[in-house]
Order: sequence, then structure tokens, then C-alpha cells
Amino acid sequence: MEESADDRYETLEDAARGDIPQRFATVVGSWVDGDVATVWLLTNDRPPFHPYEVNCELRNGRWDLESGFGGFGVGTPDDVLAQARRLGWP
Repeated sequence: MEESADDRYETLEDAARGDIPQRFATVVGSWVDGDVATVWLLTNDRPPFHPYEVNCELRNGRWDLESGFGGFGVGTPDDVLAQARRLGWP
């Protein structure tokens, strides 16, 4: 079954959050290469924060959440880690 545009999001940040309420997910960085992107989030509305890494894809002008996992991966950029630490992540 093919997804409709209603199943996708206008912004990359909204796609990365998915069904997590905005107050519980803070974007600390993103990387976009054409139609694919990785977004790094801190989840929770205050410390302790839980890191989350999400992969998204742009289709017909709207972003779709492809996959995500708890934690930051080995290739997480230093500036993303620094921003997470500034916000209170260990």
C-alpha cells in the first residue's frame, strides 16, 4: 500500500519527531543530502534527556520518517554532540 501525502510531513523536524509531542523532542542537529536526511534529537522535556537518531526521506515535497533508534550513532557530528551537551545531555 502506498502512503498518501497526509502520512508525511511538511518539515524535516516534524517528520523526525513523528508522533512525539513537540515539547518532548528537541532537534540538536540535522544533515541533509538531497532527498535523505539524518536528524538528532533529545527526547524528554528536561534532563535526563534521551538521545535519538532518525533517518528521513523527502518524497514529492514532503518528509517521511524512515527509521530511528535510541542513542547517537558512531558518526554523530561533533557539533551535534556539543549542542546536546549545552542543553544538559551528559
